[in-house]
Amino acid sequence: MRTQRVRPSNVRRARWEPSPNQRSRGLAAIAAVVVPILVASVVIGGTALVRAGGLDAMTAPTPNAILVGAEALTPNDAKAAAASKLEASTAKGGTGYAFEIVQTSTIKVKAGGPKIDVPDPANPLKTLRQADEYLFYSLAERGIVTPDGFWSELRSGPNPGEKPDFEKAELRRSALVKDGVSWRNDREGWYQADVLPGIGLDPETAALLPRLLRNATEAAAKDSVTLEGRTLPQIAAKGSEADMPGLVAAKGEAYTKLTSPIEFAFDDQGRLARIHAVALNTTMTDFDLVVDTTIVLRYDIDPGPLPDPVPTWNPEQPKVEE
Repeated sequence: MRTQRVRPSNVRRARWEPSPNQRSRGLAAIAAVVVPILVASVVIGGTALVRAGGLDAMTAPTPNAILVGAEALTPNDAKAAAASKLEASTAKGGTGYAFEIVQTSTIKVKAGGPKIDVPDPANPLKTLRQADEYLFYSLAERGIVTPDGFWSELRSGPNPGEKPDFEKAELRRSALVKDGVSWRNDREGWYQADVLPGIGLDPETAALLPRLLRNATEAAAKDSVTLEGRTLPQIAAKGSEADMPGLVAAKGEAYTKLTSPIEFAFDDQGRLARIHAVALNTTMTDFDLVVDTTIVLRYDIDPGPLPDPVPTWNPEQPKVEE
């Protein structure tokens, strides 16, 4: 079986985190970060790499219904009710919600394809080993969605088995929609932009979540999931990339391919509390780039006001290149 290095051309990295001046980087440039969290051929499976805070403990479902609070609902009724509650939370007079996201992108060998040639972090020109799986990167995002707009910040994500650190992890990008104006911050200051950074949720995708719930088909009860000490009823349903265009990255529908039903979990009031989705980033051709995303939504905290877009970016100051 032949081996092959991962080349920069295999993944258009600017697409998952768009920035006007961002340039693609080769694997050698990120090897020192990626190799310590290498996923070798016999270790962690794709959907088990990272969960939001390591939160998954399962209990058996009821075959044709789930218990939401004290009410038994069919999967279709549960997702329809959650869609309406989600719309109400962001409509005028609603309280909005906060969210946290963890996303991993793992390179996997295709059936019959070449193994991944992993470089030595001390000498990128030297092969350290071959692997069937390789953790390409991990990202974390948190933010708020309110009737007044949207705010988020994107940070470097945790290693497998660790919780995201939204205070100390490296800040990568920020997004803001306030007073109908879209802003982004690439760490030098805010500037108006048409495309905002994000994984899982960006302003466009957040607005489409009720439609995602309503349009998802073949809904079925699934094992409950434990989230921060709470046991949440859960369903799985087939979703559409068009209803979740920012799953892999903002404006990323064209290179997103869902590979399994989306998991939706609900709190005791029937509100959408968790989304878990797995998709392929199809910009990679020699290997499969599996994107595993977990989104947690919280309603019972005050999201507070949206920040102001200050300081603004000075165009005379060079932007950070990654």
